[in-house]
Amino acid sequence: MSPRITRSTRRRLFGVDAARGLALIGMMVVHVLPTTDPSTGEATWAGLAFAGKSAALFAVLAGVGLALLSAGADARLVWSRKVIAVRAVLIILIGLGIAALDHGVAVILVNYGVLFLLALPFLRLGARALFALAGAWVLAAPALYWWLHNTLRESVERFPSDWRLWHSPGVEDVLTPGLLGTDLALTGYYPLLLWPAYLFAGMALGRLDLKRTTTAMRLAGLGLIGAVLTSIVGRLTMWLSDVRFHMMSTSGWTEEAVLGELQTGTHHLPLITDPVWFLLITPHQGSTLDLLHTLSVAVAVLGFCLLLASLLKGPLKWPLAPLADAGAMPLTLYVGHLVVLHYWRPEGAPLHDVDPATLVWIFLLSFLVLGLVKSMLGRRGPLEALTHAAGVAVAGPAPGR
Repeated sequence: MSPRITRSTRRRLFGVDAARGLALIGMMVVHVLPTTDPSTGEATWAGLAFAGKSAALFAVLAGVGLALLSAGADARLVWSRKVIAVRAVLIILIGLGIAALDHGVAVILVNYGVLFLLALPFLRLGARALFALAGAWVLAAPALYWWLHNTLRESVERFPSDWRLWHSPGVEDVLTPGLLGTDLALTGYYPLLLWPAYLFAGMALGRLDLKRTTTAMRLAGLGLIGAVLTSIVGRLTMWLSDVRFHMMSTSGWTEEAVLGELQTGTHHLPLITDPVWFLLITPHQGSTLDLLHTLSVAVAVLGFCLLLASLLKGPLKWPLAPLADAGAMPLTLYVGHLVVLHYWRPEGAPLHDVDPATLVWIFLLSFLVLGLVKSMLGRRGPLEALTHAAGVAVAGPAPGR
């Protein structure tokens, strides 16, 4: 084992990076495999396992990363804010550019970058304040989201065709700032009215002592309990309420197709018009229960990954290295897999004839191999190196902790 690898890995938390690697894999799966059966509309295993949860985990871990980066003295905090601001702007620009490709994915990068900018005033807060802020956001934001959606719906004839983009924000959308702002804040796939709950929760988690085994055990246990309880409430709501019959009447869909939508969240049904929405765990709907459920899942995954990392000592840690190091270059792998999808998804594209299941395996093996290469080289991913270098160029060398 080279000295460079040892020094590089010591600067990072294997468990956090491994959880981020799992988030990347989950998002990749739902980008390739259908979340509902094309013929019946029923939810697939990919939709049930990963839809909504992977993106939420990704956002929570972004908050953890911000907390770890900004920990330390005031001088370190000032430097971190400059680095984060530069990184956020570059992520937004990359997101606007990658939206031009024909990958068929709701790209999270623009929203992700704006979230980083929104987090800057809160980097000084401790764990208790951040947990309180995240909790208040979970309680208040869905109610405001509900009210704004239904208020706006009353002002248009059809829901909601003319006040959301229905595609990932791109360069051309900058020319319509009102529509772009409404989509980013409220009507898009990752509304910024709701997603700070994930970021603040992650920042609060990052303020804990994540190296302690007891912390990992508590996070895994509490997250698992929360995920199970919210899942039970959500399933009972779906089966015992009239929501599926209401949606069948509204859409003309079969019961199987409506249930598939309720379980995977494709934004094709106006679920938010039904008051029972608050107690649904439909992915990407932003309801109170969905926020609680996806946050619980994220906490559980982080806890179990931290626990596994703490149990794997010395050389035993290295089997986890490919996954962890893949998770340490999320921007590179996220953008890279979108480029591959651009050459796979459209009919007639060079990779179009590759079977979806085969492509998933190719992506999975590629992620792990690239993670192993990064582990051996002890370097950042290409896009991570770019954003870091740009941040340091603006902020200067990092001050001592």
